[in-house]
Amino acid sequence: MDGTRQPNIDSPWHGTRLSPLNLAAYITWLAVLLQSLRWNKLSEGDASQWAGFCALCVVLIAYLLANARTAENRNLERALVLLQAAAVLVATWYLRNGGPAILLIIVAGQAVGMWPRWQALLIMAACNFALVLIWLQAISWSSALLAVLPMVGFQTFAALTVHYAMNAERAREQLAHTHAELLATQRLLEDSARSGERLRLSRELHDVAGHKLAALKLNLRLLQRDPNLATREEVKVAATLADELLADIRSVVSELRRYDGIDLPAAIRTLTEQIPGTRFKLDIDPNFRVADVASAEILLRCAQEGITNALRHGRSTQIDLHCQQNGDRIELAVRNDGAALTKLCFGNGLNGMRERLAAVGGELSLRALTGGGAELKAVLPNA
Repeated sequence: MDGTRQPNIDSPWHGTRLSPLNLAAYITWLAVLLQSLRWNKLSEGDASQWAGFCALCVVLIAYLLANARTAENRNLERALVLLQAAAVLVATWYLRNGGPAILLIIVAGQAVGMWPRWQALLIMAACNFALVLIWLQAISWSSALLAVLPMVGFQTFAALTVHYAMNAERAREQLAHTHAELLATQRLLEDSARSGERLRLSRELHDVAGHKLAALKLNLRLLQRDPNLATREEVKVAATLADELLADIRSVVSELRRYDGIDLPAAIRTLTEQIPGTRFKLDIDPNFRVADVASAEILLRCAQEGITNALRHGRSTQIDLHCQQNGDRIELAVRNDGAALTKLCFGNGLNGMRERLAAVGGELSLRALTGGGAELKAVLPNA
């Protein structure tokens, strides 16, 4: 992984405040609140009821904060989930019934989305063990175990549902990125073939037709020196047509040469158009060309790596791509508005890109941006 960010595989709990899963959590919380509290004692100012009520409110607030889209600190999110679990246990202790324990199902779903599987299992095992200890204050061991078993079953169901949903989302995103990369690569290959054909045609026109027309013009000039032919209109017209045709061929050759090289902007546009849910801002001259397909492919791969890191590690909502010719070198920069980098380091993907660039005289750099986000910059000679 590049940098010190946690992988950006959002659990299904993340989303808008009124997403279906969040609505289900709100309904469950409200049902637990209504079922668990003794409202007559609450109105009388019973301390235990008020303590349980406050604990349930903490559960809801911590849930809202932990699953907010704006949250960028994974450690803070995890702390909020642990706070939910602790508040559920506190509510269970003060209210002396099993209603609040139902909310541990929601905690289990979040835990599997924020911790590795074995850590999530340990957290939920600790929560259920504490739950049994609380229930032992009022019921026997056998009754407590029988009561906690269905709770564990529901928690496992919720955790597995989230786990498989995350796997499906991860596969969908990977498929979308692979599809985008294939389309962009196909665009490069197609443009490489077109560039090669344009080059062949321009050479054929210049070397064959151009040379023969130049020879024709020389012969026409010799004919025009003959006193018997100099005044013939046909010779003058032929000479004029030869001049115009040669000029037209040179114009066509120049136009073909104008599009020499690989159309990297088109490939990058193809790449970004296939990635949903992210805003892209492209600052690339549409007439910009890369000298050869190998260099264009390296730059395209650098753009892909920058986009992938921004989405996977930075939780970016906007990515800016800037590419320009600077003297005899090409500069490609990929900037994102994601979470701030706490430490700059290269993972396998960036190390691979740096090695590919170094092999052709280029270089790769990564820097944190003021206010959050990062910039990946590749510099490559444009022979």
